[in-house]
Amino acid sequence: MSLSGIGTVRRIRELLFNAPWSNFDLMASAITFWIGAYLLATPTMFVQIGGVYASMATVAPEWVWGGLFIGLGSVGVMTVLWCQCPRFVWRLLARMGVAFCLLTFALNNLSYAPPPLSTVTYGFLSLWALWGVLRTKASGR
Repeated sequence: MSLSGIGTVRRIRELLFNAPWSNFDLMASAITFWIGAYLLATPTMFVQIGGVYASMATVAPEWVWGGLFIGLGSVGVMTVLWCQCPRFVWRLLARMGVAFCLLTFALNNLSYAPPPLSTVTYGFLSLWALWGVLRTKASGR
């Protein structure tokens, strides 16, 4: 196994045992990534689901949203798992990107009447992600 692989395993272990605040960043970034992958794998999702995602469909097709979510989710995951503390700007931008994606889904669901049950999940995830953006400090992770 390469040294970078060992460092990543060490970083995941550190996250799980010593840095519980980064667990959310890892989870939210992974959720964002996999939502993007799902959108790329299901190019007709907006049409199949019906009116819930109609407002997102008017902005861009599924492949654009999927690419955006995969890109921002990947940056978020890499920022959390990086063996050394990334620069403040990278950490802030990664958290802002993930918060944007989750907030997009929450606001999209709120725009549909009646809002689907997933609105609560996306709402709490986006609020917690916004809290992560606000608590990002230049001096730490």
